[in-house]
Amino acid sequence: MSGNIRQPKTYAQAGVDVEKADRFVHRLKALAVRPEHGQLWSVPSGYAALYPTGPDSAVACTTDGVGTKLLVALALNKFDTVGIDLVAMCANDLICVGATPGCFLDYFATGKVEDHQADEIIKGIIEGCDQAGMILAGGETAEMPDLYHGNHFDLAGFAVGNVSRKALIDGSRVVAGDVIIGVASSGIHSNGLSLARKVLAADSEMYRELLTPTKIYCRPAAAIFERYAGAVKGMAHITGGGWTNIGRINKTVGYEIKNPLPVPAIFDALFEHVGSKSEMYHTFNMGMGLVLVSAAADADKIVETFDQAGFSAAQVGVVSDSFTGIKVDELDIAFSNKT
Repeated sequence: MSGNIRQPKTYAQAGVDVEKADRFVHRLKALAVRPEHGQLWSVPSGYAALYPTGPDSAVACTTDGVGTKLLVALALNKFDTVGIDLVAMCANDLICVGATPGCFLDYFATGKVEDHQADEIIKGIIEGCDQAGMILAGGETAEMPDLYHGNHFDLAGFAVGNVSRKALIDGSRVVAGDVIIGVASSGIHSNGLSLARKVLAADSEMYRELLTPTKIYCRPAAAIFERYAGAVKGMAHITGGGWTNIGRINKTVGYEIKNPLPVPAIFDALFEHVGSKSEMYHTFNMGMGLVLVSAAADADKIVETFDQAGFSAAQVGVVSDSFTGIKVDELDIAFSNKT
């Protein structure tokens, strides 16, 4: 990278203002609210919208995209993994409210449909659906040459699942003394790419590592919901905003991470440029893509279920009532306004 170009050190300097985006979401909620919203089930975490289909059942709905990871795919001319990311970003949110993923729809917008690019993207989406146990029920392809130039494109996904009232995970049962379980990420997943792609050299091995697809945690989570109903008290998908997402479980308690999961090499490489541990934890997943909270008596069987499914999981900390926020490596991480 040119020595004349000042590298960003923070997510904000890379052009992403997480706090401003959070404020926009809150304004949007105020503008969009209608009397009919009273029908929806309330889940403070905001991971999914829940529309009741009966007194004890609801449809859970989520939507998300892949973000600027798509620019990495374009730079490397490699498109077979971003479809997996698309499914993951939606489906992993569904399970955080206790929902069982059901079907998925995609929106693929491009300036011109290129067969190789489009085929690889859709194959990735199908692979992601298979990993999540979802049906690819449909989608939309839009060709807009005046809006997307060259081979640029964008992706959006929509996931739908089902949840019962008794299976709903809303974090309200979390109390001091509960155990925090972390499940390993595969790397950067699909967050913080606006910063990462600007600080890593495009011809480096670590730049190629950015395309490692996001882990999809749905199948082991569904097994836990079925075998150990009620054992999971809270869940957080660690996405934009890094570890501040843990606060979405329950903001009245504190989360003390005493035994963090191993940090993948990609984050060591990024830290060399960012230089701030606080910025790293506020931006990236730091090796932990999913967090669950349970009573101490249930923690081992949750960890074992993930391990048996090929996911690395461990008890990483405890819930405390002596502070609010997240503590790790002598850092205090305030909760995000993201809900």
